[in-house]
Amino acid sequence: MRGAWSATAAFPNEFCLPHEVFKLGLGHGPMLVYLYLICRKSRKCSADKMGCAVIGKTVGLCAKTVRTHLRTLADAGFIRTEHHGRTFSYSLCPIQGKVREPHNAAPHSRWIFKKQAWLTGEVFDAVFPVPVEVFQLGLKASELLVYIYLHYQKGVRSGQCWPSYATIGAAVGMSRKTVQKHIGWLVDKGLIQAEETMIRRKDGRRCNGNLLYTIRPMEQVLREREKESLAQLKQAEAQHKWERRCQERGCPRFAL
Repeated sequence: MRGAWSATAAFPNEFCLPHEVFKLGLGHGPMLVYLYLICRKSRKCSADKMGCAVIGKTVGLCAKTVRTHLRTLADAGFIRTEHHGRTFSYSLCPIQGKVREPHNAAPHSRWIFKKQAWLTGEVFDAVFPVPVEVFQLGLKASELLVYIYLHYQKGVRSGQCWPSYATIGAAVGMSRKTVQKHIGWLVDKGLIQAEETMIRRKDGRRCNGNLLYTIRPMEQVLREREKESLAQLKQAEAQHKWERRCQERGCPRFAL
């Protein structure tokens, strides 16, 4: 397609999603499975035959639930599947006709709009990148979907956004209270930072605004996790040596 930029080649360590992906009316379970299939397709792993257990382990769902969500996606025309016993192969279907656009929706001011070709062969006004490592962080299914949505909302240069709990919940199919809980867990796991903001009302009074989220760079997150893993290994090794020494001397063992 002349004038269309290929989104799959621009971010070698990321996969790209159209902004419309959160306007497809999918529940959070089918949406998460769909996002993982997109990631696989963008990483050129689609030739491999997939299994429901493999997907479930990656996105934090059981194989039976994944199978149900795959059937939902296929019945709704988001994917086409071909089964090979206990495994299957798939292709992505066009989605532009399935977008549920709110009336009088204004474009997001921090998105850079440029016609871009996507995996389905469709051309979208804009896509946003998501690190492929999001599926390797050990997040629960709901946490993972909220985290990906924050990548959708974040500014291109600032890495920040401030959607309300209600806005996030409406996009990912969760209640405000559930979103609030998952945000807290993402903060505790060091993936995002959340700061309180203040707004001024029309009458001049100041009050609390939405939280300001900063999505921490994936390289920094992975580096910190690697350091933590090494520290845990050293601690375990030291504990093992201490227990072995105590056993040789016949003295009681105490944890370091």
